[in-house]
Amino acid sequence: MDACPPTPTCRFVSSLGGTQHCQDPPSRLGFCAFHFEAFLQGDLLPNGQISERVSDQHRRRALNYHGVPTETGNAKLDVPQR
Repeated sequence: MDACPPTPTCRFVSSLGGTQHCQDPPSRLGFCAFHFEAFLQGDLLPNGQISERVSDQHRRRALNYHGVPTETGNAKLDVPQR
C-alpha cells in the first residue's frame, strides 16, 4: 500500500475543542498567512493558541474559524460579520 504522508497544515489550534487545526497550508513559522499576521500582531502565542489578551470577541471568532472545517463544510459562513 502506498500511504500518502499527511498534508502539512497551519499550526494554529482552534479553541473549538482544542484539537481542530487550521487546514490552510503553512507559510512562515508553521502558520498560514492569516494566522502568521495574527501572530505578528500578538493575537496568537508561539504554540498556536489565541492569546488571552485578545478581548474582542469578533477577532477571537475570526481567528478561531479561519481555515477550520465545520459541519456545514464552510467555516467562513459561521463567522459573524461586523
